[in-house]
Amino acid sequence: MAHAYSTSARIEASADVVWQVLSDVERMPSWTSAMTRVTLLGPQRAIVVGSRVEIDQPGLPTATWEVDGLTEGQGFSWSSSGTPGVRTGIAHRVTPLRGVGPDGGAGQDGGAACEVTFAVARSGMLAGLTDLAQAPRARELVDAELADLKAEAELRARDKG
Repeated sequence: MAHAYSTSARIEASADVVWQVLSDVERMPSWTSAMTRVTLLGPQRAIVVGSRVEIDQPGLPTATWEVDGLTEGQGFSWSSSGTPGVRTGIAHRVTPLRGVGPDGGAGQDGGAACEVTFAVARSGMLAGLTDLAQAPRARELVDAELADLKAEAELRARDKG
């Protein structure tokens, strides 16, 4: 049985700006309180399918994640089996929204905005038990990361304009 959580936000910045922020994973600790350390393991300096990334988050054990899906400019997914009996996957999707801002006028960054969705799924024999212990904190961190991404991308879009 899979245990899932998903959250989305409209971001008043182009998908390109959001992607630049989101895909530069080693810089995540500079703009989100949800991660204290992100280290790409291996020689590459950008994420690609197969990249391994070690992440420290407040209140959770250090975990190694592997990028298992990536569509440049649109999103990536990574998964971890850091907890025995549990596989956790997180998909990060960026969907462009063209046209108007939330107030009906043109959005920032040339009228472009996007919707970002983070979808978390846990599976495995101990997923339910792990959810009892970690899900509230994990959800707080996912929500904080999305809110921080929104703030950082919108700041960069304003600075660009």
